[in-house]
Amino acid sequence: MTIERIDYYVGPYKIEGTIEYTNTTTAATVPQWTRKVTNGKLTDNSGRIFTSSGTETVKQTAGVDTPYVLEDNVYEMPEGNHTIISDKGTLTLTVQETLIKKYSCEYISKGKLKIEGGSLNGVIDYGNNVCDAQYTYTHQNGATYNLGM
Repeated sequence: MTIERIDYYVGPYKIEGTIEYTNTTTAATVPQWTRKVTNGKLTDNSGRIFTSSGTETVKQTAGVDTPYVLEDNVYEMPEGNHTIISDKGTLTLTVQETLIKKYSCEYISKGKLKIEGGSLNGVIDYGNNVCDAQYTYTHQNGATYNLGM
């Protein structure tokens, strides 16, 4: 499935680009797909432009056998990367350890995401699979910050 955003706005933000979803399922009990963003562009209300591109793999690892019950669904992102470019520089996000998102949780509950660009060069650790809004950022120099969403 391909989605091409044309004259699409979310509030004051204009969003452009193409998103391509490809079914990469190899076992019916574990649906899997890739999401590829090309020519992504966000223009904010002050005219600043952010371009983006990237590809992620997502699979559903629980809840497949209960299609009418969403609360038991679990999604994993074992690999992916995304690059965002603005007038301030480039930011690259790369899955370092499989990200886990339970439908019943508001936020990602486990996994690690590497961030590179500007003054952000480190790893976000989403924790030990507990449904909370807490995460840890560890900078490349070893400084650790406990943060919340």
